[in-house]
Amino acid sequence: MSGKTSASESSRPKGSIGASTAAKGFAFSWFSVCVAETVTIPIDTVKVRMQLQGELGAVRQYTNAFDAFGKIVRTEGVLGLWKGLAPAVLRQSLYGTFRYGSYEPIKQKIGVGSTGDCPIWKKILAACIAGTAGSFIAVPCDLVKVRMQADVAGTRYASTFAAFRDIMRAEGLRGMWRGAGPTCTRAAVGAMTELPVYDEIKTRLLDHNILEDGFQVHTASALCAGLFSTFWMNPFDVAKSRIMNQVVQSGSSARTPKYRGMVDCMVKTVSQEGVTSLWKGFWPAYSRIGPRVLIIFVVLEQLRSRFDS
Repeated sequence: MSGKTSASESSRPKGSIGASTAAKGFAFSWFSVCVAETVTIPIDTVKVRMQLQGELGAVRQYTNAFDAFGKIVRTEGVLGLWKGLAPAVLRQSLYGTFRYGSYEPIKQKIGVGSTGDCPIWKKILAACIAGTAGSFIAVPCDLVKVRMQADVAGTRYASTFAAFRDIMRAEGLRGMWRGAGPTCTRAAVGAMTELPVYDEIKTRLLDHNILEDGFQVHTASALCAGLFSTFWMNPFDVAKSRIMNQVVQSGSSARTPKYRGMVDCMVKTVSQEGVTSLWKGFWPAYSRIGPRVLIIFVVLEQLRSRFDS
């Protein structure tokens, strides 16, 4: 693992997670998010199933995350935990790459000091822009991922390509962006409570010489950022999963959707299942987001250290 940052490296105004060039920043981000997504998607599958169960009074299938994990493996096989991997990696190639890769360049445009640091509000604004834009681009991939993860029988779509094709035919182009509201809101909240938190904690730990720039500071900053981000994202994540999972066909076969939008979904969920239902799947979510954030930042920092020092 990398040790203390050299004087020449620390003097460059590339920020907390930036690279010397935008191309390197996007390349490092792409590799990091794809590794993290592949490793943690089984936890995400469990989280999606738990968020969808008991929907508006329906029968619950799982008692807890461990029960869901066991039942998925028994009924669908081990590979059932990796349902939706292809659209998930495609989504991260778009969304994750843009979110992490554009954070420092956007921060630079907003205005930073000679060391690459800036006030916390600028970090939050940069993260909001990066997260929202990247998420909107990748909504169709997220939609397909959720639909495939929710497919217990495995008969809903023949393949990832078939899922894109069938959704387009049945629900139209607009249907590909179903759930864009809660998805982008969730992404904005997630980015605003993850990237600035990691950035700020890491910067303060280094500025006060509490830790040297290396694995320990990266791990501590990432775990704090993951926990903070998970808590604030979870209500939007529940709404996103439920809205994306509902099928609303166009034409004469159209059915009235359960939810008219993010706010309607949250209101109905709270009124019928209680306010704590907005945090359904919280621990599976953190069990995924915590390691995912840790993997992303540690891999990203190692790539910066080894290939951009």
